[in-house]
Amino acid sequence: MACNSSTCNSSGCYKGYEEEEQPKPNTKAAVNGGNSCQNLCVKCKVNEPVCCGIGGENSRFCKDCFKNNLYGKFKQAVTYNAMITPPDKVLVAFSGGPSSRVVLQFVHEMQYKAQKNYDANKDKSLPVFGVGVAFIDESSTHSFTSLHIEKAIEDIRLIVSNLAPPSKELFVVPIESIFSSDGIDGKERLKELLDAVSDVTGKEDLLIRLRILLLQKIASENGYTRIVLGTCTSRIACHVISATVKGQGYSLSADIQYVDSRWEIPVVLPLRDCPAQELNTLCSLDGLKIVELLNGPCSGINGLVSSFVKVLQAECYV
Repeated sequence: MACNSSTCNSSGCYKGYEEEEQPKPNTKAAVNGGNSCQNLCVKCKVNEPVCCGIGGENSRFCKDCFKNNLYGKFKQAVTYNAMITPPDKVLVAFSGGPSSRVVLQFVHEMQYKAQKNYDANKDKSLPVFGVGVAFIDESSTHSFTSLHIEKAIEDIRLIVSNLAPPSKELFVVPIESIFSSDGIDGKERLKELLDAVSDVTGKEDLLIRLRILLLQKIASENGYTRIVLGTCTSRIACHVISATVKGQGYSLSADIQYVDSRWEIPVVLPLRDCPAQELNTLCSLDGLKIVELLNGPCSGINGLVSSFVKVLQAECYV
């Protein structure tokens, strides 16, 4: 398990052996002061900055420090909220977008470090948590060509297979399988259900609900103990506004917590403190391949709120 104590020596705590070595500042560069420091990373004071965080010019980072800063937010959320413990088997929900790509990468790096420590430990007392990846194929609800979706699934398989060991099982599951294992029957029932909802926002919310129910089904049938979502600060901001507009404030506090235990398989949000802009930047800097399928504008309340939040956050980076 994870804890807050710096003196904890528990064999079930990841905190101890996951401490990162932070880059040491260049004292020669630091003593020069003046304009020279303005052209250096605000954290390591060694490398030239390549990107800015939310603070704009006051949070200019080099590539390594920028990634370490984001990974630090992820690791702190995981550690202090006991999201992932050694005996766990976690299922990462992967849509192919920047947020899910980063959370997959970070979970993989955490597992990789745990495996290295396990191999180096003679008594093998600290097991390595398992990781699976789930992609929900929603092509039956959108106007994708078969060639488009096949290419996307091929890219997703390549992304997962290219991750270093330990290996990760990939589940590609059509959304209609929530109703029936028979593809034709499932599609008909899904279409009938969606046709019964007249407004665009209602259909979007229904698909979100079906998606999480299907993730629960996959996790339950395959022995997973946690579901990891790539929900970031920006997405949470959108949800807070849209849920308020829809009159769903009664469940809002539970919706945005780090660990949602209302489900049979708890749902965790390790990127809850990471803005979308920073996740996009990391994908670009690290060359993390993304697969954007649903990149068209939304016309309902959710789309309007998303556009509004993007405008507000863009001002933070000016």
